Amino acid sequence: MRLVFKDFFETAVSAINQRHNYNERLSLLLQGLKSVSAPNKLETIVVGVNKKDCFGAVAGVDSGFIHKKLSFIDLAIIKTAGVLFTYEGGKLVKTDYYPAAFSLPEPVLLGSGLEADEETQSLSLVRLKAEVSCSIEMIQKYKPKFMFIDGSIVPQYQDKPRTESELNDEYYSIIDLFEKLYGVAQEYSCSLVACVEDSRGARFKQILQEEILPNSALKVDASLLKNSFDASLLDYYLRAGERTFAFPYTNKIVSHAILKDYDKKWAENIFVFYIKSTEFDKPLRVEFLCNNSQNAGHFLECVQNIASIVYSLSSLHKEYSFPSVLIEADLRAGLNEQDISIVYDRLVDRLGSKVRMRRSNRPFG
Repeated sequence: MRLVFKDFFETAVSAINQRHNYNERLSLLLQGLKSVSAPNKLETIVVGVNKKDCFGAVAGVDSGFIHKKLSFIDLAIIKTAGVLFTYEGGKLVKTDYYPAAFSLPEPVLLGSGLEADEETQSLSLVRLKAEVSCSIEMIQKYKPKFMFIDGSIVPQYQDKPRTESELNDEYYSIIDLFEKLYGVAQEYSCSLVACVEDSRGARFKQILQEEILPNSALKVDASLLKNSFDASLLDYYLRAGERTFAFPYTNKIVSHAILKDYDKKWAENIFVFYIKSTEFDKPLRVEFLCNNSQNAGHFLECVQNIASIVYSLSSLHKEYSFPSVLIEADLRAGLNEQDISIVYDRLVDRLGSKVRMRRSNRPFG
Protein backbone atom coordinates (compact mmCIF):
# COMPACT_ATOMS: atom_id res chain seq x y z
CA MET A 1 0.00 0.00 0.00
CA ARG A 2 2.84 2.37 0.88
CA LEU A 3 4.44 1.70 -2.50
CA VAL A 4 1.17 2.46 -4.30
CA PHE A 5 0.83 5.83 -2.55
CA LYS A 6 4.51 6.61 -3.05
CA ASP A 7 4.19 5.97 -6.79
CA PHE A 8 1.04 8.09 -6.95
CA PHE A 9 2.59 11.06 -5.14
CA GLU A 10 5.73 10.96 -7.27
CA THR A 11 3.64 10.82 -10.45
CA ALA A 12 1.40 13.66 -9.26
CA VAL A 13 4.32 15.87 -8.24
CA SER A 14 6.05 15.25 -11.56
CA ALA A 15 2.91 16.04 -13.58
CA ILE A 16 2.22 19.26 -11.64
CA ASN A 17 5.83 20.43 -11.93
CA GLN A 18 5.78 19.76 -15.66
CA ARG A 19 2.64 21.88 -16.05
CA HIS A 20 4.14 24.72 -14.00
CA ASN A 21 7.35 24.60 -16.03
CA TYR A 22 5.36 24.58 -19.26
CA ASN A 23 3.34 27.66 -18.26
CA GLU A 24 6.51 29.44 -17.17
CA ARG A 25 8.22 28.79 -20.53
CA LEU A 26 5.07 29.78 -22.40
CA SER A 27 4.78 33.07 -20.50
CA LEU A 28 8.37 33.88 -21.45
CA LEU A 29 7.52 33.35 -25.13
CA LEU A 30 4.62 35.81 -24.77
CA GLN A 31 6.53 38.58 -22.99
CA GLY A 32 6.85 40.55 -26.23
CA LEU A 33 3.07 41.04 -26.28
CA LYS A 34 2.87 43.01 -23.03
CA SER A 35 3.19 46.42 -24.62
CA VAL A 36 1.06 45.58 -27.68
CA SER A 37 -2.27 47.37 -28.09
CA ALA A 38 -5.18 45.37 -26.65
CA PRO A 39 -8.29 44.46 -28.65
CA ASN A 40 -10.26 47.17 -26.81
CA LYS A 41 -7.89 49.76 -28.45
CA LEU A 42 -7.71 51.64 -25.14
CA GLU A 43 -5.01 49.74 -23.26
CA THR A 44 -2.00 47.53 -23.79
CA ILE A 45 -2.17 43.78 -23.16
CA VAL A 46 -0.63 44.30 -19.71
CA VAL A 47 -1.17 47.45 -17.67
CA GLY A 48 0.61 48.70 -14.55
CA VAL A 49 -1.60 49.41 -11.53
CA ASN A 50 -1.07 52.10 -8.91
CA LYS A 51 -2.33 51.75 -5.38
CA LYS A 52 -4.76 54.42 -4.25
CA ASP A 53 -5.58 55.46 -0.71
CA CYS A 54 -9.00 54.13 0.18
CA PHE A 55 -11.65 56.66 1.10
CA GLY A 56 -15.32 56.49 1.95
CA ALA A 57 -17.29 53.27 2.34
CA VAL A 58 -16.35 49.89 0.85
CA ALA A 59 -18.74 46.95 1.31
CA GLY A 60 -18.37 43.21 0.90
CA VAL A 61 -20.76 40.25 1.08
CA ASP A 62 -20.17 36.53 1.44
CA SER A 63 -22.13 33.52 2.65
CA GLY A 64 -21.47 30.18 4.23
CA PHE A 65 -23.63 27.08 4.08
CA ILE A 66 -23.81 23.50 5.31
CA HIS A 67 -25.97 20.85 3.71
CA LYS A 68 -27.37 17.66 5.25
CA LYS A 69 -29.50 15.00 3.61
CA LEU A 70 -32.66 13.85 5.31
CA SER A 71 -34.96 11.07 4.16
CA PHE A 72 -36.86 12.40 1.10
CA ILE A 73 -35.79 16.03 1.66
CA ASP A 74 -32.62 18.07 2.19
CA LEU A 75 -31.76 20.52 4.96
CA ALA A 76 -29.36 23.45 4.64
CA ILE A 77 -28.37 26.34 6.84
CA ILE A 78 -27.10 29.51 5.22
CA LYS A 79 -25.39 32.45 6.86
CA THR A 80 -24.95 35.68 4.92
CA ALA A 81 -22.57 38.35 6.19
CA GLY A 82 -22.20 41.91 4.97
CA VAL A 83 -19.23 44.05 6.01
CA LEU A 84 -18.74 47.80 5.58
CA PHE A 85 -15.28 49.35 5.92
CA THR A 86 -15.14 53.14 6.19
CA TYR A 87 -11.85 54.81 5.30
CA GLU A 88 -10.46 58.27 5.90
CA GLY A 89 -7.10 59.28 4.43
CA GLY A 90 -6.33 55.70 3.51
CA LYS A 91 -6.93 54.42 7.04
CA LEU A 92 -9.73 52.16 8.22
CA VAL A 93 -11.67 54.15 10.82
CA LYS A 94 -14.90 52.19 11.23
CA THR A 95 -16.36 48.73 10.59
CA ASP A 96 -20.07 47.96 10.38
CA TYR A 97 -21.80 44.63 9.89
CA TYR A 98 -25.05 43.74 8.16
CA PRO A 99 -27.50 42.47 9.25
CA ALA A 100 -25.50 42.20 12.52
CA ALA A 101 -21.99 41.51 13.77
CA PHE A 102 -23.07 38.04 14.94
CA SER A 103 -26.12 37.04 12.94
CA LEU A 104 -27.76 33.62 13.18
CA PRO A 105 -27.78 31.22 10.22
CA GLU A 106 -31.05 30.61 8.40
CA PRO A 107 -32.34 27.02 8.13
CA VAL A 108 -33.80 26.10 4.73
CA LEU A 109 -35.62 23.01 3.48
CA LEU A 110 -34.75 22.34 -0.14
CA GLY A 111 -37.32 21.03 -2.62
CA SER A 112 -38.29 17.37 -2.42
CA GLY A 113 -38.15 14.95 -5.34
CA LEU A 114 -35.10 16.60 -6.90
CA GLU A 115 -32.50 14.78 -8.97
CA ALA A 116 -28.87 14.87 -7.76
CA ASP A 117 -27.89 17.77 -10.03
CA GLU A 118 -31.02 19.69 -9.03
CA GLU A 119 -30.21 19.33 -5.33
CA THR A 120 -26.89 21.08 -5.90
CA GLN A 121 -28.53 23.75 -8.06
CA SER A 122 -31.30 24.36 -5.54
CA LEU A 123 -28.78 24.95 -2.76
CA SER A 124 -26.70 27.25 -4.96
CA LEU A 125 -29.74 29.30 -6.02
CA VAL A 126 -30.86 29.73 -2.40
CA ARG A 127 -27.36 30.88 -1.46
CA LEU A 128 -27.20 33.31 -4.40
CA LYS A 129 -30.56 34.77 -3.44
CA ALA A 130 -29.30 35.45 0.08
CA GLU A 131 -26.03 37.03 -1.09
CA VAL A 132 -27.54 39.22 -3.81
CA SER A 133 -30.39 40.36 -1.56
CA CYS A 134 -27.89 41.31 1.12
CA SER A 135 -25.81 43.25 -1.43
CA ILE A 136 -28.87 45.19 -2.63
CA GLU A 137 -29.90 46.07 0.92
CA MET A 138 -26.38 47.22 1.84
CA ILE A 139 -26.09 49.50 -1.20
CA GLN A 140 -29.45 51.06 -0.42
CA LYS A 141 -28.67 51.52 3.28
CA TYR A 142 -24.99 52.53 3.30
CA LYS A 143 -24.41 53.87 -0.25
CA PRO A 144 -20.82 52.51 -0.51
CA LYS A 145 -18.51 53.56 -3.31
CA PHE A 146 -17.64 49.91 -3.99
CA MET A 147 -19.59 46.71 -3.38
CA PHE A 148 -17.46 43.56 -3.43
CA ILE A 149 -18.93 40.11 -4.10
CA ASP A 150 -17.09 36.88 -3.30
CA GLY A 151 -17.42 34.85 -6.49
CA SER A 152 -18.72 35.68 -9.94
CA ILE A 153 -20.84 38.68 -10.84
CA VAL A 154 -23.23 36.35 -12.68
CA PRO A 155 -24.65 32.89 -11.84
CA GLN A 156 -22.56 30.01 -13.17
CA TYR A 157 -23.64 27.54 -15.83
CA GLN A 158 -23.78 24.79 -13.17
CA ASP A 159 -26.57 26.82 -11.52
CA LYS A 160 -28.82 26.65 -14.57
CA PRO A 161 -31.38 23.82 -14.39
CA ARG A 162 -32.38 21.58 -17.27
CA THR A 163 -35.23 22.84 -19.46
CA GLU A 164 -37.73 20.44 -17.87
CA SER A 165 -36.62 21.09 -14.27
CA GLU A 166 -39.03 22.48 -11.70
CA LEU A 167 -36.23 24.80 -10.58
CA ASN A 168 -36.50 26.97 -13.69
CA ASP A 169 -38.80 29.54 -12.07
CA GLU A 170 -36.35 29.85 -9.19
CA TYR A 171 -33.44 30.24 -11.62
CA TYR A 172 -35.13 33.04 -13.59
CA SER A 173 -36.06 34.81 -10.35
CA ILE A 174 -32.33 34.82 -9.49
CA ILE A 175 -31.53 36.31 -12.90
CA ASP A 176 -34.09 39.06 -12.16
CA LEU A 177 -32.50 39.61 -8.76
CA PHE A 178 -29.00 39.96 -10.25
CA GLU A 179 -30.33 42.50 -12.73
CA LYS A 180 -31.99 44.37 -9.86
CA LEU A 181 -28.58 44.44 -8.12
CA TYR A 182 -26.98 45.95 -11.23
CA GLY A 183 -29.72 48.57 -11.43
CA VAL A 184 -29.44 49.51 -7.75
CA ALA A 185 -25.64 49.78 -8.02
CA GLN A 186 -26.02 52.07 -11.02
CA GLU A 187 -28.70 54.16 -9.28
CA TYR A 188 -26.48 54.74 -6.23
CA SER A 189 -23.24 55.25 -8.27
CA CYS A 190 -21.72 52.17 -6.63
CA SER A 191 -19.03 50.19 -8.46
CA LEU A 192 -19.98 46.51 -8.41
CA VAL A 193 -16.87 44.30 -8.22
CA ALA A 194 -16.73 40.49 -8.00
CA CYS A 195 -13.53 38.64 -7.11
CA VAL A 196 -13.10 34.98 -8.04
CA GLU A 197 -10.56 33.41 -5.72
CA ASP A 198 -9.72 30.20 -7.61
CA SER A 199 -10.73 30.79 -11.21
CA ARG A 200 -10.64 28.12 -13.91
CA GLY A 201 -11.59 30.66 -16.57
CA ALA A 202 -10.03 30.57 -20.03
CA ARG A 203 -11.43 33.73 -21.65
CA PHE A 204 -8.12 35.62 -21.67
CA LYS A 205 -6.40 32.61 -23.22
CA GLN A 206 -9.14 32.48 -25.85
CA ILE A 207 -8.56 36.12 -26.76
CA LEU A 208 -4.83 35.48 -27.05
CA GLN A 209 -5.45 32.54 -29.36
CA GLU A 210 -8.15 34.06 -31.55
CA GLU A 211 -7.56 37.82 -31.61
CA ILE A 212 -4.04 38.72 -30.49
CA LEU A 213 -1.56 36.09 -31.68
CA PRO A 214 -2.96 35.79 -35.25
CA ASN A 215 -2.46 39.55 -35.70
CA SER A 216 0.90 39.75 -33.95
CA ALA A 217 4.42 39.80 -35.30
CA LEU A 218 5.32 37.42 -32.48
CA LYS A 219 5.78 33.95 -33.93
CA VAL A 220 4.11 31.83 -31.27
CA ASP A 221 1.84 28.93 -32.18
CA ALA A 222 -1.58 29.65 -30.63
CA SER A 223 -2.14 25.92 -30.09
CA LEU A 224 0.54 25.99 -27.37
CA LEU A 225 -2.05 27.62 -25.10
CA LYS A 226 -4.51 24.78 -25.58
CA ASN A 227 -4.30 23.23 -22.09
CA SER A 228 -3.69 26.36 -20.00
CA PHE A 229 -6.09 28.19 -17.72
CA ASP A 230 -5.91 31.97 -17.48
CA ALA A 231 -4.74 32.08 -13.86
CA SER A 232 -2.04 29.42 -14.29
CA LEU A 233 -0.58 31.13 -17.36
CA LEU A 234 -0.83 34.66 -15.92
CA ASP A 235 0.80 33.58 -12.69
CA TYR A 236 4.09 33.68 -14.57
CA TYR A 237 3.16 36.32 -17.13
CA LEU A 238 2.18 39.09 -14.70
CA ARG A 239 4.37 40.72 -12.09
CA ALA A 240 3.05 42.13 -8.83
CA GLY A 241 1.30 45.41 -9.60
CA GLU A 242 0.26 44.42 -13.13
CA ARG A 243 -3.08 43.49 -14.64
CA THR A 244 -4.41 42.43 -18.00
CA PHE A 245 -6.51 44.75 -20.13
CA ALA A 246 -10.25 44.69 -19.45
CA PHE A 247 -12.20 42.40 -21.76
CA PRO A 248 -15.88 41.44 -22.16
CA TYR A 249 -17.17 38.54 -20.06
CA THR A 250 -18.07 36.70 -23.28
CA ASN A 251 -17.70 37.34 -27.00
CA LYS A 252 -21.03 35.69 -27.87
CA ILE A 253 -23.85 36.71 -25.57
CA VAL A 254 -26.52 34.89 -27.61
CA SER A 255 -24.81 31.54 -27.09
CA HIS A 256 -23.61 32.05 -23.51
CA ALA A 257 -25.46 29.71 -21.14
CA ILE A 258 -26.29 32.47 -18.63
CA LEU A 259 -25.90 35.87 -20.28
CA LYS A 260 -28.31 34.97 -23.07
CA ASP A 261 -31.01 35.08 -20.35
CA TYR A 262 -30.03 38.65 -19.41
CA ASP A 263 -31.31 41.96 -20.67
CA LYS A 264 -28.84 43.08 -23.34
CA LYS A 265 -28.08 46.36 -21.52
CA TRP A 266 -26.51 44.37 -18.67
CA ALA A 267 -24.99 41.48 -20.63
CA GLU A 268 -22.97 43.88 -22.80
CA ASN A 269 -21.53 45.77 -19.84
CA ILE A 270 -19.91 43.02 -17.79
CA PHE A 271 -16.12 42.96 -18.03
CA VAL A 272 -13.14 41.07 -16.62
CA PHE A 273 -9.47 41.58 -15.90
CA TYR A 274 -6.83 39.64 -13.98
CA ILE A 275 -4.57 41.37 -11.47
CA LYS A 276 -1.49 40.14 -9.63
CA SER A 277 -1.49 41.94 -6.30
CA THR A 278 1.35 40.12 -4.57
CA GLU A 279 4.50 38.40 -5.71
CA PHE A 280 3.79 35.00 -4.18
CA ASP A 281 0.12 34.47 -5.00
CA LYS A 282 -1.74 33.74 -8.22
CA PRO A 283 -3.54 36.48 -10.15
CA LEU A 284 -7.07 37.33 -9.06
CA ARG A 285 -9.96 37.31 -11.53
CA VAL A 286 -11.95 40.53 -11.20
CA GLU A 287 -15.38 40.93 -12.79
CA PHE A 288 -17.18 44.24 -12.83
CA LEU A 289 -20.05 46.22 -14.28
CA CYS A 290 -19.29 49.32 -16.33
CA ASN A 291 -21.38 51.20 -18.89
CA ASN A 292 -19.41 50.77 -22.10
CA SER A 293 -21.78 52.90 -24.17
CA GLN A 294 -20.30 56.09 -22.76
CA ASN A 295 -17.00 57.58 -23.96
CA ALA A 296 -13.68 55.77 -23.80
CA GLY A 297 -12.43 58.05 -21.03
CA HIS A 298 -15.29 56.99 -18.76
CA PHE A 299 -14.56 53.30 -19.35
CA LEU A 300 -10.84 53.68 -18.67
CA GLU A 301 -11.50 55.65 -15.49
CA CYS A 302 -13.90 52.95 -14.33
CA VAL A 303 -11.36 50.18 -14.94
CA GLN A 304 -8.46 52.06 -13.36
CA ASN A 305 -10.42 52.96 -10.22
CA ILE A 306 -11.55 49.37 -9.72
CA ALA A 307 -8.04 48.00 -10.35
CA SER A 308 -6.51 50.46 -7.87
CA ILE A 309 -8.95 49.67 -5.08
CA VAL A 310 -8.61 45.90 -5.65
CA TYR A 311 -4.81 46.24 -5.60
CA SER A 312 -4.88 48.30 -2.41
CA LEU A 313 -7.23 45.94 -0.55
CA SER A 314 -5.62 42.71 -1.82
CA SER A 315 -1.91 43.29 -1.21
CA LEU A 316 -1.84 43.17 2.59
CA HIS A 317 -0.23 39.71 2.71
CA LYS A 318 2.55 38.67 0.36
CA GLU A 319 1.24 35.11 -0.05
CA TYR A 320 -2.51 35.74 -0.16
CA SER A 321 -4.15 38.33 -2.37
CA PHE A 322 -7.86 38.88 -1.76
CA PRO A 323 -9.77 42.05 -0.79
CA SER A 324 -9.66 42.50 2.99
CA VAL A 325 -13.36 43.39 3.14
CA LEU A 326 -14.20 39.98 1.64
CA ILE A 327 -11.82 38.19 3.99
CA GLU A 328 -13.72 39.73 6.90
CA ALA A 329 -17.08 38.81 5.33
CA ASP A 330 -15.89 35.21 4.86
CA LEU A 331 -14.87 34.97 8.52
CA ARG A 332 -18.25 36.32 9.63
CA ALA A 333 -20.15 33.90 7.38
CA GLY A 334 -18.29 30.82 8.59
CA LEU A 335 -20.29 27.80 9.80
CA ASN A 336 -19.42 24.41 11.27
CA GLU A 337 -21.12 21.03 11.49
CA GLN A 338 -22.40 21.74 15.00
CA ASP A 339 -24.55 24.58 13.61
CA ILE A 340 -26.59 22.24 11.42
CA SER A 341 -26.59 19.40 13.97
CA ILE A 342 -28.65 21.55 16.32
CA VAL A 343 -31.39 21.93 13.69
CA TYR A 344 -31.12 18.32 12.54
CA ASP A 345 -31.35 16.86 16.06
CA ARG A 346 -34.47 18.91 16.84
CA LEU A 347 -36.15 17.65 13.67
CA VAL A 348 -35.35 14.05 14.65
CA ASP A 349 -36.75 14.67 18.13
CA ARG A 350 -40.02 15.92 16.62
CA LEU A 351 -40.38 13.53 13.71
CA GLY A 352 -38.59 10.37 14.85
CA SER A 353 -35.88 8.27 13.23
CA LYS A 354 -37.71 8.00 9.87
CA VAL A 355 -36.48 11.47 8.98
CA ARG A 356 -32.93 10.13 9.00
CA MET A 357 -31.19 8.64 6.00
CA ARG A 358 -31.16 4.83 6.15
CA ARG A 359 -27.39 4.69 6.65
CA SER A 360 -27.77 6.79 9.81
CA ASN A 361 -30.00 4.10 11.35
CA ARG A 362 -27.61 1.18 10.93
CA PRO A 363 -27.62 -0.94 14.13
CA PHE A 364 -23.98 -1.89 13.66
CA GLY A 365 -20.69 -0.08 13.20
